[in-house]
Amino acid sequence: MDEITISNFHKLLRQDPSNGPALVIHYLEAIKQHDSTLKTLITLNPEALKTAEEKATETETFNKNNTPYPVLHSVPVILKDNYSTYNLPTSAGVSALKDLRTTNSEVVTRLLKAGAIILAKANLHEFALQGTTTSSLGGQTLNPYDAGRTPGGSSGGTAAALACNFGLVGCGTDTMNSLRSPASACGIVGFRPSTGRVSCAGLVPVSETQDCAGPMGRRVCDVRVMYGVMKDGGGDGYDDLNGSTSISIPPRRPGRQVRIGVLEAYFAIEESCAEPELLSENEIVQDIIRTSLSSLASQDENITLVPIPESSHPDWSITTLLAKADTQAFEFKHYLDEFLQSPFITSTPHRSLETIIQSGEYDQKAATHVMTAALEDPETYSPHSAAHEERLKYIASLKESLRDCFDAYDIDALAYPHQRQLPVKIGATMQPGRNGVLAALTGRPAICIPAGRSPSSDSSILGVPVGLELMGRQWGEDELLDLAERVEGMSEARRAPILNCFE
Repeated sequence: MDEITISNFHKLLRQDPSNGPALVIHYLEAIKQHDSTLKTLITLNPEALKTAEEKATETETFNKNNTPYPVLHSVPVILKDNYSTYNLPTSAGVSALKDLRTTNSEVVTRLLKAGAIILAKANLHEFALQGTTTSSLGGQTLNPYDAGRTPGGSSGGTAAALACNFGLVGCGTDTMNSLRSPASACGIVGFRPSTGRVSCAGLVPVSETQDCAGPMGRRVCDVRVMYGVMKDGGGDGYDDLNGSTSISIPPRRPGRQVRIGVLEAYFAIEESCAEPELLSENEIVQDIIRTSLSSLASQDENITLVPIPESSHPDWSITTLLAKADTQAFEFKHYLDEFLQSPFITSTPHRSLETIIQSGEYDQKAATHVMTAALEDPETYSPHSAAHEERLKYIASLKESLRDCFDAYDIDALAYPHQRQLPVKIGATMQPGRNGVLAALTGRPAICIPAGRSPSSDSSILGVPVGLELMGRQWGEDELLDLAERVEGMSEARRAPILNCFE
């Protein structure tokens, strides 16, 4: 059952309803065998197998009456542990919140309505504030392709678990890079929809301006199914993945070639990261991504690659975007406190970030400036400050410049490596060289899919995965998923990790 898709799983259920509980047992056994070392998960759902057995009875009725299954019927889902769940703790990886209890988030309600089984909740970087996936509650998650490296983040637990076939599909969140960074590092698919397309109600927040919930999976087809359920205006949970929405874009003109802009500015290492080891890794990444794109264009005559030179757009360097546009430090405390005092909370030892920090029950090495900024300088780091307003103005100009780029080159998507280097080694406090910030700040949909792996080494027999990121037009999720599925079908770059070293 490893590497199975939702569609093929449902075919197995038509043959034998007991395949539902069998899949849950398969995952639980794999988790028991390997996860004490990998540390991908924080909490297992003790009711998962019982729920699967109950759904097997439902499957018998569906089969007998020849009626369609709910879209996620019996599908075991792994949630990042910042999705509120009524029957499982919601911790955001923070020891101080290990006893936090909540109602269901909006997305979880939709998943359950569509027939999903919540199998487990995954580790994440503390409060989802960085990209190495280490937390006071869950420890350091390892990259299943190289135990000496991190899995990216902050949704690294979900990504690593899916890479290892500990679940069928999963959910993560993304404030800067966090759905796509671990997808790149762990050889899976991570999809950030347009900001606002999927409800963030009931998620432990970081930034209202930038937060986004999204699906993760081993294949684009599964991510598409999950997105259809998760999005606002999604279907009723029965075989309608299109749903309805008041926001749409014009369809691509029939017969028109798909034009992919190759964002040259996002390939080379920025000067601030130009260390010899990183330069060597960057050469590997560039070779994999450029080879993947060239192969794509040669295999599909309906796809055209359009070079986007650095001189053709304003300064989109990651260093500049972080310095002038990132709103996390201005919004985190405000919206976390608001969440901890919201109706989603049924029981909590803390009602504010301040008391969490006073408790000392968090990983100080995993903490970032974002966590403490508003406590140290509340006048500046506030969503009501003049400095915050300046960042919103910068984001508005950024959106306009990106729109101008798409129009000037008549492109359907931008392409670039998600990370300009391999995921950092265990012990690093941050993951530099990540390119997901532009999509996060402008609210555009972006997807990361496997493009290849680094050369084999003593620490990584298969090599470390490298992901290709595609950014689409605002509200153009369906177009972007179509393109990603075409690219995936031509590259077939995913390969499951070898887990015998994690027993």
